[in-house]
Amino acid sequence: MSIKMIGLDLDGTALDPKGHFSDRVKEAFAAAMRQGIHIVIATGRPQSALPKEIWQIEGLEYVMTANGSRIIRTVDDKPIYENYLEPSVVDRLREITEENGLQAEIFVEGTAYIGRPEWDAIMAGKSFHRSKAYVSSTRTPVDDIYGWMTENRTRIEDMVINYDTLEEKEAALALLREVPDITITSAMRLNNEIGSATASKANGLRQLMEMLGVKREELMVCGDSPNDIAMIRFAGLGVAMGNALDSVKEAADAVTLSNAEDGVAAAIERYAL
Repeated sequence: MSIKMIGLDLDGTALDPKGHFSDRVKEAFAAAMRQGIHIVIATGRPQSALPKEIWQIEGLEYVMTANGSRIIRTVDDKPIYENYLEPSVVDRLREITEENGLQAEIFVEGTAYIGRPEWDAIMAGKSFHRSKAYVSSTRTPVDDIYGWMTENRTRIEDMVINYDTLEEKEAALALLREVPDITITSAMRLNNEIGSATASKANGLRQLMEMLGVKREELMVCGDSPNDIAMIRFAGLGVAMGNALDSVKEAADAVTLSNAEDGVAAAIERYAL
């Protein structure tokens, strides 16, 4: 059966190592859309952190952010689907993060908020694994991130915890796994991304497919990180990038070239066009 929708992760997948869509990838997008295929960006980023290039891709209709918790219709920049954490769950997550001094960020209706102490440390160059340029352009600092969490407890689509070491991450995971009604994944080695019990890129794509009348076997996806595994397993054709982690490749039906080699374009050309 022919491909009618392509779901694409951004970082390490559709974007090249410098954070841009290559000419070949953009040409593949255009060719697919001329055939009536829906190209859907499926990222863990919040809406506020999306590259400006996305809005310049003619014909791109939908962007899925926060690991499937929010779907935006690009023609009017409006959300057509939202999936929030339960307020009681947010309360428990606040207890864990605050009591353990964890570096929490929260995504509220498309904007990512970060605690002032973490922001100041990154801006002062004291963080070795987080980009000052990226954080300054995509995060909004608040003085009390834990209080902000409670104040917005009914509107949180995703929560990110960043760690300084793998040991710190493992210790936090032991606590987080005891919290009911959440999903826990990662896009980077030293973070966890927490959404509602039904939040995933797979579920977000499922919601959009129901709206558009696309069948599971008509969906192709590409990804490289653990937060892409759910959609890779869900899709009729799940493609891992050449630069993907081994766990992602093991979940996939096929492996394409790396993002430095226009792997997304190669996959579209081979399987969809």
